[in-house]
Amino acid sequence: MKPINSNDLKKEVRELIAGGEDPYSVALFGITTKYLLESQTKIDFGFFELLDEVDVIAGTPSSFEGDEGPYLELLAFYYLIARNTLTFSQGVNWMTHLTPDQRQVILSWPKNYVLSVFDLIIKDDLVLHKDLKTGKEYLMDYSPEDIGLPEDKLNIRLLTIIVPTEKNYLSAMPIFLPLDDLSLAKIKRSPSKQEYELALLIECSNFLDAQAEDNWENEEFLPEDVGFYPANRKIGESDKDFARRLLLQSKFFQDFPYHTHAEALMTKVVQTFPQLFFSTSNAHALLEAVEILFTKAKFNKMDFELMSDELAFFWCLLIKEHLPREVEALAPYLVPDKFDDQPF
Repeated sequence: MKPINSNDLKKEVRELIAGGEDPYSVALFGITTKYLLESQTKIDFGFFELLDEVDVIAGTPSSFEGDEGPYLELLAFYYLIARNTLTFSQGVNWMTHLTPDQRQVILSWPKNYVLSVFDLIIKDDLVLHKDLKTGKEYLMDYSPEDIGLPEDKLNIRLLTIIVPTEKNYLSAMPIFLPLDDLSLAKIKRSPSKQEYELALLIECSNFLDAQAEDNWENEEFLPEDVGFYPANRKIGESDKDFARRLLLQSKFFQDFPYHTHAEALMTKVVQTFPQLFFSTSNAHALLEAVEILFTKAKFNKMDFELMSDELAFFWCLLIKEHLPREVEALAPYLVPDKFDDQPF
């Protein structure tokens, strides 16, 4: 759940750093989110001027909650480090849980940031961003598992902002941008750093607009038929029989090669959370969660950002939290996503 005010945000930031999260990633998140929260009550005309320059239409801060939210967050971070460094500095001072050295590194971001189009390079457990303007490679402070890669993993180009940490570099929200060499060559001829950055942002805005228009035209506008999957136990029904009956409601598990292991996991879920099974409850999200656990070994940061408000994802986290050994035991029985070629 996103913080609803600065006090909630400050508490979340404090807990993240105390829990061992990377302070630079937390700072990037905290400073940008604080600015966006405050924008809900105080309009910053400078930021809206930037949006107008890069052909983005965003009438209110609520625009940051939609599909375009990640790009607008990237633009907000760019605005702070490139055009409103005073507000950025105030945001750094607001991050009271940083060490003096960490604070100095973050305060250097307005001078040392790089906004560009990068080739994404993965070498074993290392991630590098190669700036397509200068050819310079930057070693990033995250692993390949932290990236939500598109289906075509060859020639991945992304638009983002990278900033230094103590040793390597940190990336703001990346936007996968299939920019062709001819278009890039034209943009690289921009006479100044600022004009180069604006040209890239305009190119990205146009690409995202075209993508949204294609999605709109292809949308069938049919209501989602989730269906009701009864989650109530019958009188005298054993845990195992109840778990088996729940699984039979899912097409995924009807011909599942490791049905015995799915049944064992579902039985443990039934035994661990008996209060969540009653006559009016719907087992659809639970069945989807168990399916995910058999098709996905781990979740990356992108998964958490995209699925944090979905009930099936909540069930996944709940099961992993309370039944860690049972989930770890599924490792030999994971199946590829392509197993689920049929509707749920």
